[in-house]
Amino acid sequence: MDNPVVNGSLIKCDKSCSLPPGVPVPKSPSYPPGMPGNFIVLPVNRVMSNNQPVATIMDNNPFVNVTPFQFSCMSPSNPTVQSASTTATAAAAGVPMFVPAPCIPSIAGPWSSGCTTCRISNQNLLNSSSKLKCVMGGTITVINTSAMKVKVP
Repeated sequence: MDNPVVNGSLIKCDKSCSLPPGVPVPKSPSYPPGMPGNFIVLPVNRVMSNNQPVATIMDNNPFVNVTPFQFSCMSPSNPTVQSASTTATAAAAGVPMFVPAPCIPSIAGPWSSGCTTCRISNQNLLNSSSKLKCVMGGTITVINTSAMKVKVP
């Protein structure tokens, strides 16, 4: 069983890294992961857990719910990363370089499934195993929620 996701839950993107944006570094198979971000849930549905608003799978607005992650995006699908990395590689005389870009979440749709047996305002409740896709190639997951005492299917 999973936990409901509430305001202030911690989320992470698998394409977030802690390198500063715009600074070329040698290409590597991995980079240090970025810091988690806070998930914001507005109290519009008036359902609370641990004194915090509970989320649904439709809480996916990149301007409200999923704010940019601290540090950088390292997704090779990100056009800014592609362009800057190609330019840096050419400037380094063909040595493969990578240039992370600022994180700007671009959400592809609602969170995956959520809790199909728990609904809020006719939407599935968002649970801690749900995932959210970013158009830039990342997958956003929930890593911690304050509603740890409550379990949902």
